[in-house]
Amino acid sequence: MSTLLLSSRAFKTPAITQAFINMLPDHHQYSEISIIVNSVKEGRLHPKMIALQTQLHALGFRNVTLFDVFQDNLDILKQSDALILNGGYEFYLLHALKSSNADQVINDLAQNNRPIYGISAGAIVLGPDLQLYQYLYPEDNLLQDKDLNGLKLTTTRIYPHFDQHAITNPGLIDQINHWENTHHQSVIRLNNDEGLLIQDENVKRL
Repeated sequence: MSTLLLSSRAFKTPAITQAFINMLPDHHQYSEISIIVNSVKEGRLHPKMIALQTQLHALGFRNVTLFDVFQDNLDILKQSDALILNGGYEFYLLHALKSSNADQVINDLAQNNRPIYGISAGAIVLGPDLQLYQYLYPEDNLLQDKDLNGLKLTTTRIYPHFDQHAITNPGLIDQINHWENTHHQSVIRLNNDEGLLIQDENVKRL
């Protein structure tokens, strides 16, 4: 049994925030939360990572670790009550998880019902693969990875920030529609204020 929360922005709405809290034990303020920071090259020094840690502290969580899969002991992840994969660059994050074997740890934790919250790029890599993003943004695959399989914790495919990106790139709607028709796959378009709660492939839009 796996419990996943996916969103475009971290704790953007009360519904998303409450869904995360509900995934944890009653005394959630004592929960050990690990934020995986490897979606950006700066890692734990990136302002986005520090801001998310601060946000969690403001929500009452006392034990929040910024976790680097290349520098920190993976046993810390195993002891976490919940994992958060923050936003950034999905290709870079997936490469880091696989090359450090953190992907195996995350899969094991998910199978043991450890809550996992993926934000933007972090939500994307929890899905089946990055093929949609290779089609849309091949230039972002800087390391030219051939293995684009995601962590496969869900079969749900998402495109985060859809409302924002559709404005800046009017052709995006047609591009995603074309990819869906060509690959016979569906993509859930998530706006900046939306999330998904997934429990054993039962998907609830927040």
